[in-house]
Amino acid sequence: MAEGLARFQAGFAGALREGTHEPAGLRALPRTPGTAKRFDVYRNNVHASLIDALAAAFPVVERLVGRDFFRAAARVHLEEGFPRRGTLIGYGEGFPDFLERFPPAQGLAYLGDVARLELLWLEAYHAAEAEPVAPSSFAAHGAALTTMKPVLHPSFRLFSSRFPVAEIWRTNREDEEVRPVKSNGRRDTLMLVRPGADVFIHGLRPEQFVFLKALRDGASLGEAALHLPAAAIRDLPAMLAGFAARGVFAASDGTTFNRRNGEDG
Repeated sequence: MAEGLARFQAGFAGALREGTHEPAGLRALPRTPGTAKRFDVYRNNVHASLIDALAAAFPVVERLVGRDFFRAAARVHLEEGFPRRGTLIGYGEGFPDFLERFPPAQGLAYLGDVARLELLWLEAYHAAEAEPVAPSSFAAHGAALTTMKPVLHPSFRLFSSRFPVAEIWRTNREDEEVRPVKSNGRRDTLMLVRPGADVFIHGLRPEQFVFLKALRDGASLGEAALHLPAAAIRDLPAMLAGFAARGVFAASDGTTFNRRNGEDG
């Protein structure tokens, strides 16, 4: 019985995706609409719900291209696959790549990166809660600071783009009237963090981005500082305090740091 149910569920899901036939095994009561017609209605409702979910996840992309264009693109995207998880949170992970190769969107080279920023915003928004550490936490460690690893906030994310995507994102998400954004060859290096209820997007200098990326990848403060210019290394405690003030670092089990050997410090 279990094997037969699994086959039916696989066929049902395949018919929803492909839209070319009804699944085998459906039955309708006498004098009621046929199974093919009823399944078409169900399939259309599922597709509409998934398109609505994409629109909720990518409001900036929808505003950039318009509702009709967005929904047409989303419907084509559904042909590449349905959600792989039992929740719609995070659905659309393949949408930025799809937009970059979607022929009607080729004139908007930045669209894929705007969509990636929206996904990261959602990840930060739904990340676990954690108490940010106080900016003063770094002042008392002296030379020992370089051997330690600060704990990054669960919502912390990094993103870089060859386009000014943060400004594009802000004006399309927050402004009643969209402001024109000039690229002028600007690149964005950004971090996202949600120390409280709201997600914040902060611009970073390139060396700060590389420093934080090294910390994210497991480097100690001393190892990450090798990516900084000499003046920034001398001012490392102040820079760390500035990051802490923005909620980049979090306490873990009541501690601020992990030592290099992995033991709590």
